[in-house]
Amino acid sequence: MPEPFDAVLLDLYDTIVWSEWGALRDLIATRIGIDTKVLTKAFEATRPARGVGTYPDADGDMVAVLQAAGVDPTPELVRALVDLESDELTRGVHLHDDTMPVVRSLRERGVRTVLVSNCSHSTRPVVERLRLEDAFDHMVLSFEAGVMKPDAGIYLKALEAAGGIDPSRAVFVDDQPEYCDGAAAVGIATRLILRPNEDVPSDPHGHPVVTDLTSLG
Repeated sequence: MPEPFDAVLLDLYDTIVWSEWGALRDLIATRIGIDTKVLTKAFEATRPARGVGTYPDADGDMVAVLQAAGVDPTPELVRALVDLESDELTRGVHLHDDTMPVVRSLRERGVRTVLVSNCSHSTRPVVERLRLEDAFDHMVLSFEAGVMKPDAGIYLKALEAAGGIDPSRAVFVDDQPEYCDGAAAVGIATRLILRPNEDVPSDPHGHPVVTDLTSLG
């Protein structure tokens, strides 16, 4: 029986991995002496710029976050927080149990696998520690690609990386309905993944819902 798809595009955070982001946020907030709500707003406010690589490196990303939080970004503080973030993210991001078996099965069957993530420079050490470049055929990280989900450009870059796969022959898996919307808009099939114990969106936007990756592999 032929494969239903030639390429599978997979999101990173809350799709193939889970993270201890709350603990990291609390550590940073305590280190700089501000409320976690203020810090969370600063990360959210700077996410669009950080996510498309506006700043040259992880230090630049942290400077932007601190400024948005109203904190003086001294070189010493920036370096300390970047090191803290790197240490905590490399220890506090974990693969879901089904990730590697499913990705391995897909590749063995000739299905192209592409990691597609909205992320900033801080994700590069995570990718390297988990050896995701070895696990996947290709990866498209938004801060390197210069475009973020749900912009059509990032999905098209993923299809191009996979060898020019036609959108109708690909499926995209993400935990965010609006990111699935972006994939659907360019003709890619979608799966909204809602892992157990995660917040369930009030509206899945009509995307088929799965609770794990096993249906793909």
